[in-house]
Amino acid sequence: MRSALIVIFILWWKILVAQLPMLNTPSYIHDYTNRIRAISLNGQPISFYLNHPKIDSTSKLFFKGELSLTQNQISLCLLDSILTYNSETRPFYFFIFNQIVDLSDGEMVDPVAAKCLEFVQKYPCDFFNAFNQSDIDINVVRWTTYIGLTLKERSRYADFKYSVDSKLNRNCSEVQDLWKSFLVEVRMCLVR
Repeated sequence: MRSALIVIFILWWKILVAQLPMLNTPSYIHDYTNRIRAISLNGQPISFYLNHPKIDSTSKLFFKGELSLTQNQISLCLLDSILTYNSETRPFYFFIFNQIVDLSDGEMVDPVAAKCLEFVQKYPCDFFNAFNQSDIDINVVRWTTYIGLTLKERSRYADFKYSVDSKLNRNCSEVQDLWKSFLVEVRMCLVR
């Protein structure tokens, strides 16, 4: 009887240990890959961006759903791409980053939140004009929450408001109504 229990325990242990490598399979990682596809971005077909020589292969792989956010080193590389000065590739990088905003959790929240703030401050016209693109679905709740958490206090909020306000007034005043409602949501998310 005792040897039968030992054999059953050993078999049970082997089955349990055999299951551990499954944690690294694509089905486990799938929850953190891009599942949203765009047909066009900023008036260009998606093939324009996927064939663009100035867009890195890591971002293209993420777009295709072949790269997971759980690979932190690669994720941080994708986060840096969002602030590109290249206006031709920026819509693609914004699309990728917007998907990352939706997927981020845990240790990815702080770096993603910081990039949300930086992007809206640096390219507010691109951000608010993206609301009118059919292939981009912006999670406003997550963006405003992340920006509010990053700003933390009213004095930084005032600087943010002034910085973005002046750029919008100079370059794309037609989005002012959207900006004002977005700003209200950010203010409600400030850490008190």
